[in-house]
Amino acid sequence: MELLMRGGILMWPLLGISIVSLAVIIERCLFFAQCCFPARGAQRIDILVRQSLATQDVTPLIHALEQSEVLQPFAEILRDSAHPNREAALQATGEGVLQALEKRLSLLRLLGQTAPLLGLLGTVIGMINTFARIASAASGVDMGMLADGIWQALITTAAGISIAIPVTLCVGLFQSRTRAVREALTLVGNAALTLVDAHRK
Repeated sequence: MELLMRGGILMWPLLGISIVSLAVIIERCLFFAQCCFPARGAQRIDILVRQSLATQDVTPLIHALEQSEVLQPFAEILRDSAHPNREAALQATGEGVLQALEKRLSLLRLLGQTAPLLGLLGTVIGMINTFARIASAASGVDMGMLADGIWQALITTAAGISIAIPVTLCVGLFQSRTRAVREALTLVGNAALTLVDAHRK
């Protein structure tokens, strides 16, 4: 709390950014944990897709899709051979899944970029105030006052960087998981359309 008070007024928006970022990170971690989609899940899906195309049997692929909450809607569409428009359903489902995967990532990225800039702004303002006090002091330069002012000014930069580093790492992790699921969605969608065309012929 002492650092928060001594860091200046910009420490409060930095505190707000840290709280919002933490809430988004926790929500995204819980979401990806519920997806039950491993980091190398796309490779497994790729193997099953090839097998399904070779054997014209989607049962193993459906079982694999059912293991992941985010891919379950695709399993239901593939299982329903009488679905009136599987192509449109697959496309709509894929778009919905991608929106869920990318939810709040732009916000988290923005917060991670804003935090160090606010910290730097706080440092600049603090340095301006420090040198203004020194310039107005009649007794000349007080090294203690100068050091104390610089110390306080640098608090916001340290706070901004401390927020930005974990946020940036989490954004990279979430984007990696999103890419893996997107690859699996592409494979499943292409396989489903190929199988539908084969059945029509």
